[in-house]
Amino acid sequence: MEQYETIVYEKRDRVATITLNRPEKKNALNPLMGGELFLVCDEVANDENIGAIILTGAGDTFCAGGDVKEDIAPLSGMESDQFDQYLGAASVLFSKFINIEKPTIAAINGRALGVGLDLAMGCDIRIASESAMFGEFFVKMGLIPDIGTFLMPRLIGLGRAKLLCFTGDLIDAKEAERIGLVEKVVPPDILMQEANELARRLAYGPTKVIGLIKKSINDSLGMGLEDSLEESSKLQYQASRTKDHKEAVKSFLKEKKHKF
Repeated sequence: MEQYETIVYEKRDRVATITLNRPEKKNALNPLMGGELFLVCDEVANDENIGAIILTGAGDTFCAGGDVKEDIAPLSGMESDQFDQYLGAASVLFSKFINIEKPTIAAINGRALGVGLDLAMGCDIRIASESAMFGEFFVKMGLIPDIGTFLMPRLIGLGRAKLLCFTGDLIDAKEAERIGLVEKVVPPDILMQEANELARRLAYGPTKVIGLIKKSINDSLGMGLEDSLEESSKLQYQASRTKDHKEAVKSFLKEKKHKF
């Protein structure tokens, strides 16, 4: 297993937990953290013993956004080719993270701002502490969101996404749940318990099929109806060849409850 400086990576009960670990900087994303997230994405994607992934933050913050000194301030001094290379690497990271064919859960333990909010939105499911706060802070730095302009309208609708991106206003966990930015809000002391219970449930489910469902949903976002149906048919063929499918059918025909 890789050793990391800015994240903590743990495996237990088929669940990988990735903890952003710069608490003294409110887990702000810097180039090193971005590079380590890139590496850990490959590690969890290729590990057959991992069935689900939790992303959280150390201390009292999920992620306060980009590190202003190390990540944001250098942007205006970059030549266009440097800029394209730097932002291109971030785009590859988001794409890699979003497309891992395993369920990802954001356990949001405090503020999720800017790129921190984008990372949370890049997860499949978001569980937030009652103390969590959310803000698309890029506009406050005179910048536009990275992947947020793609993800946020799909989660909360066009008008609400524009309002949050235009203003950078903070919203609390209750409002985030109301508008669909998070799926569940829980007391702070049971946040990780809730995230782990769901992660274990998914990790011990039909993991190959869950991965195919995730791929089908993600791919459909850029497709029309006919293309989506064609893609779904191809993925269904793969699902019908899995051990989980065959065992589930066998159990049903024998009138037995199947346990994955």
